[in-house]
Amino acid sequence: MNKLPFIIPERDLNLRISVVVMILDRLSYTKRRKHILNLDKLAIYEFLVTQPFVLHELVKNDSSLPYFSLQENEKGSVRTKYINKKSLIDYSSIKELLQILLIYQFVKIERDKNEFFYVITEQGAEFIDAIESDYLYRVRELCDVISKFTSISSSNLKRLINPILGV
Repeated sequence: MNKLPFIIPERDLNLRISVVVMILDRLSYTKRRKHILNLDKLAIYEFLVTQPFVLHELVKNDSSLPYFSLQENEKGSVRTKYINKKSLIDYSSIKELLQILLIYQFVKIERDKNEFFYVITEQGAEFIDAIESDYLYRVRELCDVISKFTSISSSNLKRLINPILGV
């Protein structure tokens, strides 16, 4: 008897690459063209985009942030009840994705003072513009919500997220 593979969409390499490129496309810079995405913030933003329930709770706790509604598939699931917090602590997965993106020249690394920032390249922007899916449209919407609090430091963001996760 042949076993059919069980595919977990959140772990699909192509999907994860698309999500990270979308984050880079939408959140690489502030409105004043200042770099934002260091490794910490990129990992946090990926976590928030892939866990919209946590982003929703974060926004709900701060009236200055824009409110958004969760879609039916984003609430009441096992994924929302048992959130995998590993990506907030262990950056190995995001580093692997960044290596792939560097090979394909979808991202470049810029140094500003003593910090490294990840910035989308022209090839990365062309790649993400060519992809159309309902999921990536949703990721774009969530990135637009995140763009309202990009000035919050990584440590403060984690401090705001931890109570939501029960840490």
